[in-house]
Amino acid sequence: MPGGPDGSPEEPTSALVRDSNLLAALVALFERYWEDAVPLDVDDTGAVTGTDAAGPPDPLGPTDRRILALLVAGVADKAVATQMGLSRRTVQRRIQRLMELAGATTRMQLAWQAARRGWL
Repeated sequence: MPGGPDGSPEEPTSALVRDSNLLAALVALFERYWEDAVPLDVDDTGAVTGTDAAGPPDPLGPTDRRILALLVAGVADKAVATQMGLSRRTVQRRIQRLMELAGATTRMQLAWQAARRGWL
């Protein structure tokens, strides 16, 4: 790594990273971002190509969006099912699918991921 104590690029330095909880957290963070990454292509001029400005296709339909909105509002599964004309089990299955899509293990994480991904 260039940059000694005074930041000079001529003086080589190194960093020793030991196994720790911080390292494990940073590796997990990197892996999570890597899973969501989109490959970029660079043409001969150095310009990035092959990206879609619109982003990936929306994985949610209107029913899933409505379920998410009600879930985030704190409405119980049974009430969601009644309002939407679905069975409670169908609502639970759809919530489970949404959690898998978002990589969430709890409903709180699902709400956070839904907001982060623009699903709400």
